[in-house]
Amino acid sequence: MNKICLTILGLALVILGGCSGGEETGLEDKSLGLSSHDPTVSKEEAESADIKFYSSMTVFDFESSDEVTLTHNGNEFPGTYTLEDTDLNIEVEDGDSSLKILFTDFEGTPDEYYSYTGTVAAEESELSDQDSTQLTLAHQNFESFMTYIFLEEN
Repeated sequence: MNKICLTILGLALVILGGCSGGEETGLEDKSLGLSSHDPTVSKEEAESADIKFYSSMTVFDFESSDEVTLTHNGNEFPGTYTLEDTDLNIEVEDGDSSLKILFTDFEGTPDEYYSYTGTVAAEESELSDQDSTQLTLAHQNFESFMTYIFLEEN
């Protein structure tokens, strides 16, 4: 009887230990292309527009519950991310340089053309080294207080 109880307790600990490997965000294994959102476009125009995911756009590849890769102009920048409530905080690196981007109001959308929206928070986004040419180019892609749409790769 003791062996059965110990076996069950051991299995429970193994299962619980395996489940605590990082909180899921819902973004795992998703590739999201970034596009600017034009609030002047009517719903009818948006429905007739050819809004698609293109590999040439700035892309975030969410590899796990905390790892992300930013791809911009063919350059890949590995990094980490956190999603807390509606704040998506991304930090990518290129050697000694890093780029932090905070998207506020990041949320899923029922829209059939894109999956998520988010707004860049200027006061929280920063580039640690202006001499990193590739990260500087990527940083220039993110306009402060701009709302972006995230298109999911199908």
